[in-house]
Amino acid sequence: MGLRHDFGVTFPLLVRGAPRMTAMSSHQSRRLDQSIREYRARSGLTQQQAADLAGMSVAWLRDLEQGRVAKPRLATLRRLALALGLAPEETAELERVVQHSESVGYDLWLRVLGPLAVRVDNRAVELGSVRQRLLLGMLALSPNTPVSRDELIEVVWEGKPPPTAVELLQTNVSRLRRRLASRQGDAQAGRVLTATQTGYQLSCTQQQLDVLLFRHLAAEGRQARQRGDLVGACEALRKAVELWEGDPAADLPVLRLHPAAVALGAERNAVVLEYAAVTAQAGRHGDAVPALREVVESDPLHEAAHAALMIALAGSGRQAAALTVFSELRKRLDDELGVAPGAELVEAHQRVLRQEVDRPAQVGTVTRAHRQLPRDIAEFTGRAAELRTLHDNLVEAHENSTATAVLSIVGMAGVGKTRLAVHLAHRLLASGQYGDQQLYVDLNGHADQPAADPGAVLASFLHLLGVPGEQVPRETTSRAALYRDRLHGKRALVLLDNAASEDQVLPLLPAGPTHLVLVTSRRALALDGAQLLPLDVPTPDEARALLAHFIGDRRVAKEETAARTVIDLCGRLPLAVALMAHRLQARPTWSIEDLAVRLRDAEHRTSELAAGTRRVRAAFDLSYRALSAESQRVFRLLGLHPGDDFTAWSVAALAGIEQAAAQRVLEGLVDEHLVSAVTGDRYRLHDLLRDYARDLVEEDEPGERAEAVARLLRWCLHASRAARRVLNPLDEVPAEQESEPGRIPRFGDTGAALSWLEAEHATLIAAVDVAIEHELWGVAWRQTAVLRAYLERRSDWPLWIATSHKGLMAARRDGDLRGEAWMLSDLGVAHGQCGNLEESVDHLTRSLEISRRVGDPFFAARSLNNLGVAVAMRGDQHAAITHLREALELDRRAGLSVLGGRVRNNLGHAHARLGEHDTALRYFREALDLADEAEDPRNYATVLHSFGAGLARLGRYDEAVPALRRALDIDRRNRFRSAQAEALETLGDTYWKAGEHGRAVECLEEAIAILDDLGHPHVENVRAVLKALVGDSGDQAATS
Repeated sequence: MGLRHDFGVTFPLLVRGAPRMTAMSSHQSRRLDQSIREYRARSGLTQQQAADLAGMSVAWLRDLEQGRVAKPRLATLRRLALALGLAPEETAELERVVQHSESVGYDLWLRVLGPLAVRVDNRAVELGSVRQRLLLGMLALSPNTPVSRDELIEVVWEGKPPPTAVELLQTNVSRLRRRLASRQGDAQAGRVLTATQTGYQLSCTQQQLDVLLFRHLAAEGRQARQRGDLVGACEALRKAVELWEGDPAADLPVLRLHPAAVALGAERNAVVLEYAAVTAQAGRHGDAVPALREVVESDPLHEAAHAALMIALAGSGRQAAALTVFSELRKRLDDELGVAPGAELVEAHQRVLRQEVDRPAQVGTVTRAHRQLPRDIAEFTGRAAELRTLHDNLVEAHENSTATAVLSIVGMAGVGKTRLAVHLAHRLLASGQYGDQQLYVDLNGHADQPAADPGAVLASFLHLLGVPGEQVPRETTSRAALYRDRLHGKRALVLLDNAASEDQVLPLLPAGPTHLVLVTSRRALALDGAQLLPLDVPTPDEARALLAHFIGDRRVAKEETAARTVIDLCGRLPLAVALMAHRLQARPTWSIEDLAVRLRDAEHRTSELAAGTRRVRAAFDLSYRALSAESQRVFRLLGLHPGDDFTAWSVAALAGIEQAAAQRVLEGLVDEHLVSAVTGDRYRLHDLLRDYARDLVEEDEPGERAEAVARLLRWCLHASRAARRVLNPLDEVPAEQESEPGRIPRFGDTGAALSWLEAEHATLIAAVDVAIEHELWGVAWRQTAVLRAYLERRSDWPLWIATSHKGLMAARRDGDLRGEAWMLSDLGVAHGQCGNLEESVDHLTRSLEISRRVGDPFFAARSLNNLGVAVAMRGDQHAAITHLREALELDRRAGLSVLGGRVRNNLGHAHARLGEHDTALRYFREALDLADEAEDPRNYATVLHSFGAGLARLGRYDEAVPALRRALDIDRRNRFRSAQAEALETLGDTYWKAGEHGRAVECLEEAIAILDDLGHPHVENVRAVLKALVGDSGDQAATS
C-alpha cells in the first residue's frame, strides 16, 4: 500500500429472444429492421416512395429492412421516420434501439411481470440469493430510473439493514453484474446495471425488459385506436396484456406490495380496460373476457373492471353471466363496504338489461353541444409520460367515486400547461368521452388585465347552456347552483385556464361523476379531491422534436450540436423554444449556430428570447409583479446566488434576514412556480428564471448587491469551516477577524458534516469564483482551503488542483504569506495524489520556504511532513526519512504534539519501503499510541491500517486481520470511502496470504465495487490483482 499524506490517502442490447420465459419462441421482440418494415407498411408507401421522401437510396432502405445495416446514422433514421409519418415517441424508440446496439451487444431478457426470471444469450440465469433477486426486481420495477441506495437497502434487507449495508449492496451489485454478463465478458452488463450519484439504475430497452415492452405495446394500441385502426389496436393491446404471467415479481412477497409494483398493477388494469373498450368497439367483446376476469379476481371491488366485464359478456351473448357479475358485486359492496354500486356499474347494468350493448349508451338528451375548447395545438409534441399520468389520474378519479374528476396542471410560466390541457381535452373528446358539453374560460390569473370574476364566468357559462339572460340569478352562489343543475347527467368537460386562486375556481366546479374539470395555474391550488400534476420542462428529445416541428427535422439534423445548444440555452422551456423557432422561420438566412451565438450572451439572453410581440420576459413579469415587496427582493437577490441550488440558510445570509423568514418567502415562491423545490430543504431556479433574476437585481444599488454577496460568501466560509472542523479537528484553517455572519448549521458528527458538504459543494466551489470576482481575496483562499477535506474524500484531484490554483492566486493578491504557504501545500499534496511528483515536490518545497520565512513552526512541520511523503513517493526513501525526522524534531521542540503521530506513521512507510519492517512496525506502534479515535477517527483509522499492514508484512496474519478489520469498521462508520477500498485491498491481500482465499476474494470484490462507484482509476489495478490471484475461477473461490 502507498504512503499517506498528513491528511490524505494515496493510491500509487440487441435481443433475439422472446418475452415469455416459459416459451421463448412466442411474442418475438421486434428489431430495428422489423419495425421499419411494419412502419412503412402502415404508411402505405413503397420502398421507392419512402426512400425518395427521406432523401436516401432505395438500395440502402432495402438493406435496412433486411437487417443488413448494423447501425444507421441517427440523422438518416430521423429523416426516414419523418417520411413514414412516425410519432415523436416512435422515432425516439427507434433511436434508443440504435443507440443501445452500440453499448449492449448481447441477448438479454428480463421478466418481472410474473415470477422474476432472466435469460442471457438464450440461456436461463439463476440469480442465486434472495437479496440479488430483490435487488434486480426492485430495479426492474423502475427501469431507466435511478433508485436510491436507501430504498434498495430498505427492500433488500426488509427494513432491517446491517451496519455495513452500503458495502454489502455494492458487493451484491458487482455479483449481479457478473451473473448478467454474456459469454463475451461483463462490459455489457456493466452498462445495463449502472451506478448513479445516489444509487443504481437498470438501463435497458423494450427488447430487454417486459415492463418496457408492455408499455410500448400499450402505446401502439392507443395510437392505432386514435387512427381508427381498431384491428391494429386490438392486436397490440392483446400482446401487451398477454405479457403478464402473474403479479409483478410474484415470487418475491416483499416486492408485491411495494408502491412501484402496486402502480404497475394499476397500469396493467388500465390497459385491460382499454383493451376491453377497443374490442367492444370492434365487435369482439369476448376477446377481453379472460383478462377482465383476472382483474376482477385480483381486485374484487374494482367497479370499472366489473362494468367492462358485464359489457364484454353481454356482447358475446352471455347476458345471464353478465347479470350474475352485477348481482354478486352488488352484494359484495353491501357486505364489505355498506355502499351501493356506482354510476358506471349501474349504467352497464341498465345497458345489459335493455340489450343495448351493441350500440352506444344513451346518456341523455342534449339539445345542443357547446364546443368551447380552443383548437388543438398543431405543433404539440412529446409529453407522453405526462399524458399517461393524467390519463391514469383520470381513471383513478372516476373509479369508485360519485364526485367530479378534477385534474390540476401547475408549473412555471411558459412550460406548456395550457397546450397540454387543450391537447388532453381534444384526445378525450376524440375517444368519445365528454361529448355532450365542453366549456372553456381563461381566468386571467396571471395577465395584464384583472383576473376573471367567477360570477361573470358563471353568467357566460349559463348563457351557453341555454339559460336566457333574464333567468340568470344575480348572486354567484345561485348561479353556481343553476350551473351544476344544467350540467347534471351530461358528459361535460370544463377547462379552467390560468387560474389565480381557489376562490376563483371553486364556484366553477360542477357536481357529478360524469364530468371532468381541467385546471391550469402557476400556483398549486388547494382543491379538495383534485389530482395534481406539477409540469416540468420537457426532456431534451421532446424539446428537440418541438424545434424540429417548426423548422424541419432536416435543418435541425444538419446543425444538431447547435440545435441542442439553443435548446439548452432556452432551458428547454417550450415557450422559449417555440419563440426561437419562430425567429429562425422568420430569418431563413440565419443558421442555428447564429442564433446560439446570440443566446450565449447571458447578460441579454432574456431579451433575445422573443419573437414578434411575444416575449419570455413578459410571462415572467406577470408572476414577479404579483409578489410582495419582500418576496420580490429575495427573488432578485437569488440572481446573485452561486451554484445550482440553495437553502433557506444561505438565502437568509444573502438577504440579511432570519432563516424562518427566508423559508417562508421561498415556499411562497415555490407556490408561484418561480422557484422549484428540489428536496425537503433545497430549492432551485430554472436557468431562464435565474437570468431574469440577474437582470432584475442589476437595477438595485451596487452597494446593496455587494453587501448581499459579501454576507453570503462569509456565511459559506464559516459554515464550511464548521463542517471541516468536524472532519479534520486538528487542521484549522486560519480565520479572518470578522465574527460569524448570523446563524450557521451545526454538525453533530462526521456524517452530518459530509452530507452538508455533499449537498453544498457546487455552491461552495462557485463561491471561490464569486469571491475572486468581487476581489474578496481572503475569503477566496480560505474557502479553497476549507474545501480540501471534502475534495480529498471525493478523490476529485483535478477539481482540487484547479480550485487550489485559484486560491493560490487569491492568497498572493491578498498579500498573505501564510495563505500562500497553505495553498502551495495543498497543491503539492493534490499533485502527489495524481502522481505528478515533480510538481508536488516543487510546490511543497516553496511552501516550506515561506513557512520558515514567516516563522511558523506548525506550518513548517506540516510542510516537511508532506514534502517527506512526496519525496518518498518519488522513490528517495532516505531523503524522505531526513525530512520526516526534521518535522518530528520541529514538532517536538515547538511543543505542538499535533503532527507527531502522522509523521511517525509516514516514517514507518518509508522504512517499510526500504525493507526495514521491524523499524517500520515500531513507528506504526508509536503512531497508534499517539492517535485518538474519538478526536480524529480518520487519522486513527489510517494509523491502525498502517499497523495492520506492517504486521502482515512480518507474516503475523492473526494479529494483522483484527487491526485491519477495525480500521475498515472506522472507515465505514465515518464514510471514508476511498480509505475503505484501500483497507479492503490490504485485508484481501492478507487473507490470501493466510490461506483464506474465499474471504480474500470477497474483500477485493467489495474494494472494486467501491472504486467503481467512485470512478477511481485504481479500480483496474485491483481488478488485475484479483484476476492474477484467482484467474478464471473467481466465482468458485468466492464460495470456497
